[in-house]
Formats: sequence, C-alpha cells, structure tokens
Amino acid sequence: MIKSVFAQTFSDWELLLINDGSTDDSLALAESVDDPRVRIYSNDRNRGRSFSLNRITELARGKYIARMDSDDLCSPTRIEKQVRLLESDPRLDAVSVGVIYLDKQDNPVGDMVTPAGHDDICRTPWRMIHMVHGALMAKKSFFQTYPYREDLALAVDFNLFVRSHAHSVFANVQEPLYYYRLDNSFNLKKQFITRKYSAAFLFDHFRRHSGIPAAARHAMNQYLKFAATLLLFATGRRNKLMAKRFTPLDAAKIESYRNELDLIKSFPLPLKHP
Repeated sequence: MIKSVFAQTFSDWELLLINDGSTDDSLALAESVDDPRVRIYSNDRNRGRSFSLNRITELARGKYIARMDSDDLCSPTRIEKQVRLLESDPRLDAVSVGVIYLDKQDNPVGDMVTPAGHDDICRTPWRMIHMVHGALMAKKSFFQTYPYREDLALAVDFNLFVRSHAHSVFANVQEPLYYYRLDNSFNLKKQFITRKYSAAFLFDHFRRHSGIPAAARHAMNQYLKFAATLLLFATGRRNKLMAKRFTPLDAAKIESYRNELDLIKSFPLPLKHP
C-alpha cells in the first residue's frame, strides 16, 4: 500500500497510518520511510477499523481524504483522477473508482467499472450503493458530517453510504484504478457477520422511516442473500459467485495490469539510513 501512494502522479499528499495493534511487519516498514509526508500514529489498544478511520478524519490536514485498505494497491493515476473529478464539480461530496480483482498470487482475474452519476450509484440504496469503499475519496467535511459508527465491526461502508446518500452527491471515475485482493476478503464467516450487521441497520433505518413491514422485508433480504451464498458454497459453485463481481479480462488487459502492478511493487521508497 505504501508504494502505491509513493507511485502516485499526484504528489501533494500526506499519508496517515494508524497502527491498531498490528502484529505483522507493516509498522516497521512504515517507520523505515524517510519522508515528512508520512505520519504514523498508534492507538492505545486495538480499537477497530471505524475508530481508526474517524481518527484519520481528525488528524488529516487536507481538503480531501482518500481511503485505502492496507492490503490493497492502486493505480499511479488514481488520486490525480479523483481530485480532478471532485474539483470539476463543487457539488460532489465523494468519489470512487472501478476495480481490478486479483487472485491469491496477485494475478489480475477481472475488472469492474461502477456507475458514473449519483442517481445510478444510488438507484437501490437498500440493496447496494455502487461505491468502492476502499477506493473512496471525499471532502473532509463529508467524513466529519458522517463519522463511521464505532459500534459496528463490519458493514461500516454500507452503513456510511445509506446514512449519507440522500444528503450527498456521489460520482465514480469511469476507470478501474484500484487493485483488490479478492480471496483475502471473501469467506462465509465474514459474509454472515456483514449480512447480520446490514440487516440490523436496515431494520432500524426503515422502522423509523417506513414502518415495521418495510423494515422486516429489507432485513430479511440480507439473510436471504446469505442463504443463496451458502448454497453456492455448499454445491461447489463458489467460483460462479465470485465471477459475478467482475468482467473477465482479455490478454491485453491482463498484460497491462501486470505491468502496472510491477511498476507499483518496484517503486523505490526513500528509506532512513541505519
């Protein structure tokens, strides 16, 4: 992730890293970087993702805040193109990008471009809002107005978008610019917990706005989605489920994405001398 940031064509950035009880070598790598734009903070204990994201909002100095998960990568032009889109229309609050999906060996297996404008992004908000949360860039004021719910362990992105979409304007850059490691994120336990949190939030949201019948219907829909996922796993059709996320790549795209990945991974970091 750190090399992805340093490889950006947009250079006016700061990198805020929150250590939330990390046990791998990511903190040591970050601390070895010699650049004043990199700022590292450690939580007093493991407080979870939402707490750390809200802390970044408090610490950030810039006009915009770009999200990125620690195990993902992004194209060198991602930040430049998101800033350009936000600057092109002052009504925009948050923008994201399309995705390139990687397998366990970091081979590109598919890509996806999300809808461009707010109406299409939010056409069925109770089912899905078509914004890639890991690649989100938004005005700092957006995150201040809609802080992440720290009582949620998962589904914080869905919760954020459902709470904010009716009072915000979203857009997507029409290019796949975010590399997402697919197998690292998809397992049945995580799917069940995500659906459970989503169902609880939707029930509460629609109970207050539309009544109990609508609330029950939308909550039940989350559990039905998990049941369908469980059936596909049980019948050996996991790959079919995964393939629904993306469009398969031709040879030219595979080569292009591999070349970009090689560029990112080989990008030199300014390291402190021993």
